Amino acid sequence: MTTLFNFARPPFDCLDEAARQRLGQSLSICYFRAGQTVLSPGETPPGLYLVIKGVVEESSPHQPFGDYGIDDLFDVRAQFDGHCRHRFDALEDTLCQLIPRAVFQGLCTDNPDFARYFTATLSERQREQERRSQLGQQNLAEFILTRIDPHHLQPALQLDRHTSLLAATEAMAARGTDCLLYPASDGSLSLATRKTLLHALTLSGLPLSAPLSLLTPAPLIGLPLGGYLFDALLLMTRHRIKRLVVWQGQEVAGVLHLTQVLSLFSAHSHVLTLRIARADNLAALEAVAREQQQLTRALHAQGIHTLFLMRLIATINEQLIAKAFTLVIPPEVQDKVCLLMLGSEGRGEQIQKTDQDNALILPDGLHWPSQQGDLANFSALLERLGYPPCPGRVMVSNPQWVKEETQWQQALEQACLNASEGDLLWLATLADAQAIAGDRALLAPIARQLRMRLGDRPDLLAEMARAAVAFHTPLTLFGRLAQAPEGLDLKRGGLFPLVHGLRVLALEADILETPTLGRLEALVAQGRLSQDYGANLAEAFRLFIRLRLGGQLKAGDNRVRVDALSHGDRDLLRHALHQVKKFQQWLSIHFRLRQ
Repeated sequence: MTTLFNFARPPFDCLDEAARQRLGQSLSICYFRAGQTVLSPGETPPGLYLVIKGVVEESSPHQPFGDYGIDDLFDVRAQFDGHCRHRFDALEDTLCQLIPRAVFQGLCTDNPDFARYFTATLSERQREQERRSQLGQQNLAEFILTRIDPHHLQPALQLDRHTSLLAATEAMAARGTDCLLYPASDGSLSLATRKTLLHALTLSGLPLSAPLSLLTPAPLIGLPLGGYLFDALLLMTRHRIKRLVVWQGQEVAGVLHLTQVLSLFSAHSHVLTLRIARADNLAALEAVAREQQQLTRALHAQGIHTLFLMRLIATINEQLIAKAFTLVIPPEVQDKVCLLMLGSEGRGEQIQKTDQDNALILPDGLHWPSQQGDLANFSALLERLGYPPCPGRVMVSNPQWVKEETQWQQALEQACLNASEGDLLWLATLADAQAIAGDRALLAPIARQLRMRLGDRPDLLAEMARAAVAFHTPLTLFGRLAQAPEGLDLKRGGLFPLVHGLRVLALEADILETPTLGRLEALVAQGRLSQDYGANLAEAFRLFIRLRLGGQLKAGDNRVRVDALSHGDRDLLRHALHQVKKFQQWLSIHFRLRQ
């Protein structure tokens, strides 16, 4: 009997025709009245139930575990264990399809992909869901996962530092390359291009006989062989360069050129950053800012993994804001102060533009008469670029977020001493600070002081952690997704508990990383979280980001509507929110929080 059965529903869509025929012929329909027990603890299940209509509750003598509605399967665990652990009762008149246990086990034995759907962790299921969503699409996933190998590289031409400019030019022409490496005076390798040699001869007036050692050394920027091409693109984007040195151990494997990368990656993100670098007026910068949004939509439509997209857009975002800073802040001041990004911008986790969250560190005793007007102009320019003012005024146009280095340190000490709710929020905000322009070294002592002070104050960390458990996950009492007509607020009920909880744990562990996933990896590396637990929290974070971005691009809304999600995404979201709920419970125990 195959009536009503949806073979397009994962994981049944991976079954071949013979398996579908076998399954279809074995199905039966079961009806349960409201209040009737479907399965009892210790009972051997007749098979796997799929709910067609109605609701079934799973419970133990002490508590309910969850309920199952239309399209949900139960009891999967019992199919493998051979007996039920919990009780299953129909909460209303319920209609189910029954897959006999022997048939289900046979399908699992004959179809590893089918079995893996039921036994996989959240992280494994998320990867499988992404793989399925990309099948049949022309996207850039291959580029994202492509590693640098020797066929991507130009052979490295290495010359002695005493080689003349003429001989070096001849060697490049003979080799058919446009760059060379030579040892600088300190023994480290330096990169010189045809443009470098041309400028040395024409602008610096060096003779053809001058040795390479007279050139201004250019420090090497590179990646190891086997690294991702995407990471190469990020480095080129961040440093506005066209070549990277690729290492194999301590040896140079070759040079990776921008043209090789762009031949595989056609989204023109590097071109966008070059336009940012060349923008010398406000109108030019505004034009680039408009294209940034188009780039996000284009990359998302092409199936780029959300995590890679987030990192790329964060890099472009950083350069856009830094360029705006150079356009309105006096040149004599720019290199003396340190511009900070805070919040999701500081963590590098914002794909869509949001409110301005920034601050400024000044060196002690800086003379800057036009400071207030310049910073007001900077905030106004960011607003023109698509970053609205922060409702809480966490921005450099607010003097409270502009301090001399000593004043920042004093304010930090005072906040730890007073420890009001506002002080704890201020400390948490500062913990995400990322320097993006000016004298970036000014941030390091303040970031270190923050972690040292909080690391010695478990009472403050516990109070900070309380915010991470304050918001309930959007799950019903029975563990199903809440059906809010306006959609689920995943930022409040999913992302914030993860982001803030991991931020507090990172402060406790003296971790300087600011990205949420970086903090999570460091916590796992220190043994504070298990590998599997960390992997599931990471996948929950990635899922929330992906679903929120999809909603933002489709409807311009930060909320996620459950009825618009595929069955697979609904299933993943429910599991991810359960991971957050468990994380909140763990935080409460770890920091001894009283509810």
